[in-house]
Amino acid sequence: MRLGMTTVIIFTTSFHAGAVLADCGARGGPGYRSPAGRCVGWADIGRTCGNPPTTRCTAEKVAVGSDVAADHGQKAWDAGRDARSKAGRSD
Repeated sequence: MRLGMTTVIIFTTSFHAGAVLADCGARGGPGYRSPAGRCVGWADIGRTCGNPPTTRCTAEKVAVGSDVAADHGQKAWDAGRDARSKAGRSD
């Protein structure tokens, strides 16, 4: 009985440790970890990481096309900021 319980505890612990240590990009994302420690999504890679993405983020399991996405994302972020500035908004 004691051996069985030990096996269950070891199996459960190793399963959770593997899930926590998953690389960014393993589930289809661009493959970069933000300064806050979370994986960055395709929609905000440019805003969060900058261009190139390694400016503010750490590369882990980098997907093809993530550099292009960061470039487009950064340009969109800059364009929005410029438009808000011209309109007199500070948000």
